[in-house]
Amino acid sequence: MRKVLAITAKEVREIWRVRLFLVLAFFVPFTMFIVFGYGISLDVEHMPFAYLDDDHSQLSARLVEKFKGRYFELQGELSDPGEADRLLSRGALRAVLVIPSEFSRNIYRGGDTEVQFLIDGGYPYRALTVKGYAQAIIADFNRELVTERLERAGLDPRPGRPIRVETRYFFNESLRSSYALIPGLIALVLLMNPAVLTALAITREKEFGTIYNIYSSQIKRWEFLTGKIIPYLVISAINFLVILLTVRLLFEIPMKGPLANLIPGAFIYVLINVSIGLLVSSVTRTMVSAQIVTIIVTVIPAFLYSGLLIPVANLEGGAKVMAHLYPTMHFMKIIHGVYLKDLPLPDLLPQVLLLVLYFCLLFSVGIMAFRKREG
Repeated sequence: MRKVLAITAKEVREIWRVRLFLVLAFFVPFTMFIVFGYGISLDVEHMPFAYLDDDHSQLSARLVEKFKGRYFELQGELSDPGEADRLLSRGALRAVLVIPSEFSRNIYRGGDTEVQFLIDGGYPYRALTVKGYAQAIIADFNRELVTERLERAGLDPRPGRPIRVETRYFFNESLRSSYALIPGLIALVLLMNPAVLTALAITREKEFGTIYNIYSSQIKRWEFLTGKIIPYLVISAINFLVILLTVRLLFEIPMKGPLANLIPGAFIYVLINVSIGLLVSSVTRTMVSAQIVTIIVTVIPAFLYSGLLIPVANLEGGAKVMAHLYPTMHFMKIIHGVYLKDLPLPDLLPQVLLLVLYFCLLFSVGIMAFRKREG
């Protein structure tokens, strides 16, 4: 342990001497978390919306009023279809409701009528979501009209609705994507930063030539590598606590479960990622190449296969296999289990044990890949 602690003390002095490492260690993870936290959202809300009303009746006004709320932000009434086309093409509007001149007359006569809903289809996911919102609003308006029609006829409207659906959302009652995405970014930050710092720490020794002191010493490989990663474990622990406070205080996202259930998985997950840094450093010789390789093997797969943006259940074939082989997916389950579902630690234990297995495998391979010689 004296050798390990000596390497650790040397690494701490190097980090303090090279101020760029301090920036990479503390400023970059926090900045990355803030940028992603405010920039990534799957919520389709407050869509700029306008309407073209050729009927100008009380009934058409009621329909327009239905669209005001969380999902649509009314910009005003349009004068002609050409204006609707211009505003949609410029991106000033995302949707336009067109109400025909015979709208209320057809309804009051007991017939049916049509309205047109123009949607900006530049982003298909958003367009389909907006279409779903519009269909739900129109369906609710239809139910009101049918109920009023039955009441005017002196009939009970209730037999027309023998089955009613009462929907209740579990774990994320407000259906805000930030409640799942922002805690999930913890996995992304704890993935990239420890791996990059560890890879840079060893490739820096190669680039500056100080690695030859290690080659000629009697220190064992595991002693050198363990001493190297200890400072970055401490740095990651500090970043972890700062990010947890940011999630709670800045983004106002509560943690439903106890913090103690999240810490074991987070600690092992950081150990996995410093092991990834060890592996990267064994195949690279410069700090620039180490950074590039580490970002490629960490950030890109994390976005695609962790379940952060795309549910793993929606993946198919090799993509689903890759997701299950990638440790970030398992830590993401722990994060969501603690933040959203308040799962007890025994329910999280399978994921923790898988992370332990990943660490043992990657750290062992990292030690074997590091050679006390060139080539």
